[in-house]
Amino acid sequence: MKMSKRLNVASFFSGCGGFDLGFEKAGFNIVLASDFWEPAARTYRRNFPNTEFLQEDIRNISPKMLKDALDKRNVKKIHVVIGGPPCQCFTRLNNNNLRRDDERNQLFRDYIRMIKILKPDFVVMENVADLLVRKDEHDKPFRDMILRSFNRAGYRAKYKVFETEKYGVPQKRRRVIFLATSRKDVEITFPKESKKISVVGPFLKRLSKHKNLKNHEITINEPHVLERIKHIPPGGYYEHLPDHLKVKKMRNGKLVTVKRYGSYYRRLHNEQPSITITNNYIIHPDEDRYLTNREKATLHTFPHNFVFEGTLEAVSQQIANAVPPALAERIAKHILKEYY
Repeated sequence: MKMSKRLNVASFFSGCGGFDLGFEKAGFNIVLASDFWEPAARTYRRNFPNTEFLQEDIRNISPKMLKDALDKRNVKKIHVVIGGPPCQCFTRLNNNNLRRDDERNQLFRDYIRMIKILKPDFVVMENVADLLVRKDEHDKPFRDMILRSFNRAGYRAKYKVFETEKYGVPQKRRRVIFLATSRKDVEITFPKESKKISVVGPFLKRLSKHKNLKNHEITINEPHVLERIKHIPPGGYYEHLPDHLKVKKMRNGKLVTVKRYGSYYRRLHNEQPSITITNNYIIHPDEDRYLTNREKATLHTFPHNFVFEGTLEAVSQQIANAVPPALAERIAKHILKEYY
């Protein structure tokens, strides 16, 4: 572990810094990061004051910009590059708006371009598991395109789908991790999952020990919303509501009850993992209200003293976009143990 003091990480699509926080906690030096979204950039700078941050679209980052940033920190070698190109265009939650020619689908190519410039020993790339079944407008699987791109850059790569509740995150969140290396002397492996499933209750309970928490504003609900919330049992959702509280609409001249998907009016259960944390509202397991952003961040394994910048909605989106730090830390420790 002493050697980790010399291991430097560069991060792209950094967002608020979930991936980076996990690697930092494992002992890596996060020397360079980048994102162009203002609220996430402000959050990142607040929590990682010693990291050189490029607030730029990755497509505009040049070799000179990277060199100048690293020279400021007197960094000569990047050992690991981490990042998660935007996943909204791959997720099943976006099926209705899925466009195979969405330009965000191709941002992984700029990620590979950063790798070619920096020449790290290892690369870690995160995305939604649905990426593995998505194809571009020419019917080519993105999975194969990514693997070929790594190979052309001089990296062998493998991937694994992680169920985060088996890696210390109290949340059902399936993510694919690509691990690539330029080293010829190692076998690519992944951290083993735990037999213990992380659940909501113990994590939320930790917050009760702290006062004056940041990002812990409670949403005040309209009376009709509060009435619905009160009727949702632990682990239940919209379909558990009595019929008179469900949404009605006219269809073919008749008033019908509207069906909703499983995260709509979802209440968490203390003895189960949370549903995937997104920008949607989620009901507290014990109280008749929605989770605060601090509670969402806790279920995402951010520490209580990690402060987010921006509006309530912007903070919620930062949390939803982030790689859970506990998952990132498990991956980082595996890299340290197996390869350094």
